[in-house]
Amino acid sequence: MKKLIFVIITIVSSVGLYSQVGINVAKPTATLDVNGDVKVRNLPVAGSNAEILVSDENGYISKQDYTQFRKEIIGDIKDAIQDQDHHGWFLLNGRSISTLPSVAKQNAISLGFSSALPDFRNKLSRSKNTAGSLGTIGGKSSITLSRNNLPAFELNGTTSSAGKHDHIFVNMINHANGGGMTLNAQNTGAKWGSDNTIRTTSISGAHSHNITLKSNGSGTAFNLTPGYISLKQFVYLGK
Repeated sequence: MKKLIFVIITIVSSVGLYSQVGINVAKPTATLDVNGDVKVRNLPVAGSNAEILVSDENGYISKQDYTQFRKEIIGDIKDAIQDQDHHGWFLLNGRSISTLPSVAKQNAISLGFSSALPDFRNKLSRSKNTAGSLGTIGGKSSITLSRNNLPAFELNGTTSSAGKHDHIFVNMINHANGGGMTLNAQNTGAKWGSDNTIRTTSISGAHSHNITLKSNGSGTAFNLTPGYISLKQFVYLGK
């Protein structure tokens, strides 16, 4: 008891003489300068507008508004391993906001979720563009290419041999050198040798050939989903 009174008297005396109190400090540089640990036996519960004590690199203590240190802001989105609502975080599973607690419901409405929370299941997030609305859901997990999506290319093929038809040609028989026959469609009848007979087949008329080049495709859509890890998505709506 005597020791406690002595310390109090010493502190009061120091305040009166120097206007600064030092504990384990010969020359204090602040109103209360402590060189050592600080221990408080009992602390009251602070109100909702309480501030937080912080210290700088020199040990000087100051206060800052608690909202500067709050990690959760209404509307924050996070991925998590949890699969249930927790600590003001609500699962984005498309549920009606009428099922939410009153505080969370009001905050959901303030974010623009008038009837239901977005359903984030099996979806990836995309940054909002200037024309889009927050919470808009779109996109596809697979796509089927159309003809216009294909690059420009050429295909080559061969017609089938089915079907009889005629072609024009000139038949030249050379009697002068012992026989023989030459087919020459460009010869219009010029003589070759001493005895030459020109024959021409009948004309069957102009005609065309059809060719079919198979694509060998089946129009199967392909998946656009990249490699992933499955997580749950939550929005912070407060407690």
